Amino acid sequence: MSSKVEVSGAVISGLIEGDEAAFRSIYDQLHRRIFRLLTSLVKEPGQAEELLQETFVCLWVNREKLDPRQPLYPYVYLTARRLAIDHFRKRMTEEKAKRSLKLELEDVSYETDELIDAADLYRFAEEAIRTLPRQQQTVFMLSRQQGLSYDEIAEQLEISPNTVKNHLVSALKTLKRHFIKNNITYVYFLYFIGT
Repeated sequence: MSSKVEVSGAVISGLIEGDEAAFRSIYDQLHRRIFRLLTSLVKEPGQAEELLQETFVCLWVNREKLDPRQPLYPYVYLTARRLAIDHFRKRMTEEKAKRSLKLELEDVSYETDELIDAADLYRFAEEAIRTLPRQQQTVFMLSRQQGLSYDEIAEQLEISPNTVKNHLVSALKTLKRHFIKNNITYVYFLYFIGT
C-alpha cells in the first residue's frame, strides 16, 4: 500500500493545521489512485466518485488526528475501503428492506383483496336474506344465525316444527336461486351464512 509519490511530512503538517493548499496538494497526489481503488471495489464510476469525495471529506474532518511522521496513503486507502464496505452494507440492507417490504405489501394486498371479497359477499348475502318473506326471513335468521332448533323456533314463533322446516326449505331455495342468478357459487353463500 506504499505510494510511489508519498506525501511529505511537511504537507501533512500543513493539512493538520488546516492549510487548504496542503489539502489540495494531497488531493492532487492521491485522488487518482483512490478513485481506481474505489472503482475496482464498487464497479460504478459515479458511485466511486461520490465515495472519493467522501474519503477526502473524512480526511479533512479528521486531519487533527493525523501523525505527520506516518505515511498518509495507507490512512486514505483504509478510509476509502471502509466507506466502500459501508456502501455495500447499506445497499444490501436497503435491498433486503425493499424485498421484505415488497413481500409485506403483496401479503397486505392479498389479504385486503380477500377481506374486500368477503365483505362484498357477506353484504350480498345479507341483502338476499332481506328479500325473503318476513316469516321465512325470521325462521332463517333464528336457525342459521342464532342456531336454534326447529322445536325452539316453533315454540318462539308459536308455529309447528313442520311449518318451521317448510319455511326454512323455501328460504334456502329462494336464496340459492338468487345466488345462482347473480353468478355467485352457492357454496360461498353457505359458508357465510353458516349452513
